[in-house]
Amino acid sequence: MLPFVFLCVAAVPLPPGVSPDLFPGAADVPTAEVQLAGIAALYPGHILHAPPLANDPANTGRAPLISDLPRNTTYLRIYDLGAAHTLQSLSDALAKYPAVILDLRYVVADEKAAAAFAQVLSRAGLASAPLHGLGEMPEPDALPGPGVQDANHTPPVVLAMVNGKTAGPLEAWLEVFQEKESMLAVGTTTAGQPGIYDKYLGFPDYYIIKGELQPESGSLVGIGLKPRFLVEVTPEQNYLAYTSVERGTVDIASMLRHDRTTAVATPAGTGAAATTTTTTVEAADPVLQRAVDVVAALQVLGRVPSSTTTGAAKAPANATSSPVER
Repeated sequence: MLPFVFLCVAAVPLPPGVSPDLFPGAADVPTAEVQLAGIAALYPGHILHAPPLANDPANTGRAPLISDLPRNTTYLRIYDLGAAHTLQSLSDALAKYPAVILDLRYVVADEKAAAAFAQVLSRAGLASAPLHGLGEMPEPDALPGPGVQDANHTPPVVLAMVNGKTAGPLEAWLEVFQEKESMLAVGTTTAGQPGIYDKYLGFPDYYIIKGELQPESGSLVGIGLKPRFLVEVTPEQNYLAYTSVERGTVDIASMLRHDRTTAVATPAGTGAAATTTTTTVEAADPVLQRAVDVVAALQVLGRVPSSTTTGAAKAPANATSSPVER
């Protein structure tokens, strides 16, 4: 914590010769708050002027939504990553299916839940890079690796759908699996809050980071995890696609792009039968569609098992990458 002298209250000092009329209300702002805002600007994500993201309490203990998708792929929409039945569903899917899509949008997971999630991935044979705890964040336990019963099991293709509301130490774990290409993220950049926050002494509207999980590749605080497959989608589009399923008005498969066949009458007198044209209907959930497209490309190419030396086979950029990727 910063020295007490930092928290003293005084008017904002303006440089000599600067008219206070150009800074209305500055005389009423404590100097300490200006300094605090300055530190927050210098170290994005380390000091927040709003509470850190938290998981929706309504999702506590909620079982994942599971759906079969094309190409022998299963989809799991995760609500509470810390729930035992969630981890069991994930473990079962990783053992059964060659491709698993995890929807982690709007999921916030603390260090305990995120570590349990990482252990399930590790037992399924997914490799990860080193990860360290800084400050008050404890050093994570070593991952168990695949068990004897999984010795001959080829790790599945695992894609994680994420967005700007995916937050917590989960972000760091996703990053270290993505570094080894054993898990690839799809969507938009995550929140950049892979740590522990506490209220700033003397300023209840501010929260300061007290510890973080940090990959060896660098801190994600204020930056977030950048998905390997970025998708151009607005927060509003993302939310609408996500909540359409939550409202129960549509199922997961209907959110994918599909072809619509329409009958077209031929001109009179040609003697030809009516013909048809096929129109591609845009996907209702572009992030999910991108994930399915990546699975299809990797399967067509014959994805090799993930390892620390070879990693997963990559799909051609023109098949899976968006214009903003990399």
